[in-house]
Amino acid sequence: MVWALPLLLGVSLIAFVLMHLSPGNYFDRMRLNPQISEQTIKDYETRYHLDEPLLVQYFWWLANLLRGDLGYSFYYHSPVVDVISSRIKNTLLLSLVSMAVIWIAVIPMGIWAVRIRQLDPLLSVVAFVFMCLPSFFLAFLFLFFALLSGILPLGGMHSLFYDSLPLPLKLVDIARHLVIPALVISLPSIGSLFRIVRANLLEKMRAPFVLNAYSKGIPERYVFSRYVLPNAMHPLVVIFGYQLSDILSGAALTEIICNWPGLGTIMLSAVQSQDVFLVLAGLMLSAIMLLLGNLVSDLALYYLDPRTRQ
Repeated sequence: MVWALPLLLGVSLIAFVLMHLSPGNYFDRMRLNPQISEQTIKDYETRYHLDEPLLVQYFWWLANLLRGDLGYSFYYHSPVVDVISSRIKNTLLLSLVSMAVIWIAVIPMGIWAVRIRQLDPLLSVVAFVFMCLPSFFLAFLFLFFALLSGILPLGGMHSLFYDSLPLPLKLVDIARHLVIPALVISLPSIGSLFRIVRANLLEKMRAPFVLNAYSKGIPERYVFSRYVLPNAMHPLVVIFGYQLSDILSGAALTEIICNWPGLGTIMLSAVQSQDVFLVLAGLMLSAIMLLLGNLVSDLALYYLDPRTRQ
């Protein structure tokens, strides 16, 4: 928590400098529009201090940030806070559902792989295939399947008549639209995390304290659930903290392909149009999510592992 503030400042400064080092800016695009006068552009630059030296601009932006003002989106003609708040709940919903799918699938798969040896080769091949398939390719495959079968919707978050549905059917409708993007985000992570879970379980099953428990005649099922599984899960707590930010950033491409109304399409438009304040807000949001994820994993590890409390 002490290091969080300097890290955020460093991320914001690097992002701010990189955004201004890229050639051109949003006002160059505005100058191509004959309906926008040069005086209007100068007013924008003066109002948001974009006509001043780079470090002065940064400190103005930082001072506004401390007051809760993230700046103005020139592309969407709206405050950045309003632009992000209109979409962030959709991205968080997709990210949290994807994380739930990942961990609900990975832990049983790892247990089956080490407990049922006949399933290990099959699960390893499936995990390897998931790891090798790019997310965008998976998205196109699932959308093509949905087109042929008609079982799942082809994109978006709601059906056409969503507003007229009762609440239970609204939840079902959102869940059906979540299936494809959540699977696209989850499957590659399931493949990589499965290998980690499997390796951790196999390592702990050969640990001296486990062999000692077996030598005392303790039943295998009890040894596995009491000694092997909890100790194998500790390294995964650390991975959880990083994964929250990874899924949030990895959801952007999936949102664009699956037409999910999240931050992905907004950030793509912001980068393409060089909407500096909106891009900075998106980068800061990713950094905050990464720091929060690490903090949660540290606290969970502190609670689960007594060695961290010594």
